[in-house]
Amino acid sequence: MMLAAIAGTVRGMDMTSAPAGGDLTGLSLEELYNMDIVQPNVLGGHTHPAGEAMFGYDYMHMSMDGYYEGTRQVSPSQIFAQGASGLNNDAGGPIHVVHTSMEMDMQMFDFMYAPSDCLTLMAMIPYKTMTMNHLTSAGTTFSQWAQGPGDLEVMGLITLLGDIRKGGNRLILNLGVSAPTGSINVKDHADGNPSNPDATLEYLMQLGSGTFDPMPGLTYLGESGRWSWGAQNLETIRCYKNDEGYHLGNECKLSTWAAYGVTDWFAPSIRVDGRQWGEIEGQDKRLAANPTPEGRPDLRGGDRLDLLFGLNFLIPSGPLKCSRFMIEGGLPVYQNLEGPQLGVAWMFTAGFSYGF
Repeated sequence: MMLAAIAGTVRGMDMTSAPAGGDLTGLSLEELYNMDIVQPNVLGGHTHPAGEAMFGYDYMHMSMDGYYEGTRQVSPSQIFAQGASGLNNDAGGPIHVVHTSMEMDMQMFDFMYAPSDCLTLMAMIPYKTMTMNHLTSAGTTFSQWAQGPGDLEVMGLITLLGDIRKGGNRLILNLGVSAPTGSINVKDHADGNPSNPDATLEYLMQLGSGTFDPMPGLTYLGESGRWSWGAQNLETIRCYKNDEGYHLGNECKLSTWAAYGVTDWFAPSIRVDGRQWGEIEGQDKRLAANPTPEGRPDLRGGDRLDLLFGLNFLIPSGPLKCSRFMIEGGLPVYQNLEGPQLGVAWMFTAGFSYGF
């Protein structure tokens, strides 16, 4: 799920159908499931009652455009001038190619199962397709692309406080790990020319991290009547270098969201998503002479704050009963990037899930 990717819980149902006092212990698994409207993009942000399972599919599109140095946008001509006069160092060679835009499509497949009310297990793997458009200092353009599975993420969600069958406030411990199933050896024809030999693509175009990465976090869920809300802090910790001699920077994600149950089957939501990521440690020697900023490990860190709006739908009856459809879209309201670095323009996610 850019990023992911990803799932979270918002409780938007009309609670008048629940038992008095908010105690949900008398409800069936299906009724409990119907009270959770799942929105995408909050990895490990909801749990299930004992014995329940869920299959999910999300499609995400992210569009990247514009170069940033800190919070300031810079033009390709400025980058070429810097690359010729002062930007070069031991981390890379001269910069005479920039990426004018990047489009990423990601399909995410996930499965969740709860062996008990206090423990939910989940696994998710993405399939990515990325296209990068380039501009050279000579004024020519070309494109390169990458496609394949990304890194597998598995996680255990442990309820520390609260009870899923009683509703109210809950605190969840997220214990996850990312496994290196995505390739870090993605190549395409140099300069986008089919007559040229393949060249290793930049860090941004690789499909995985190449390392096993712990993913600890905490999630808070709350509800009152038709309102629900939550917050999550999730870390990705890079502990060692991969086979190519580098590791991605540590990443910290902080999300907070709220939703209102307009009806039993429809709840709009709003979410603020912040993330901070560090520069790459080490270097892929195959990119030592790469002529783009995206080939530089010392230009990869940054901060970003996104504002997103979602619509969550539950299908309460019929052949697709217990299915959900979720859409969410938004854009950054703040970007502060180690530069020059390609920024994010907007993102959109649509998801479908089925619980049983």
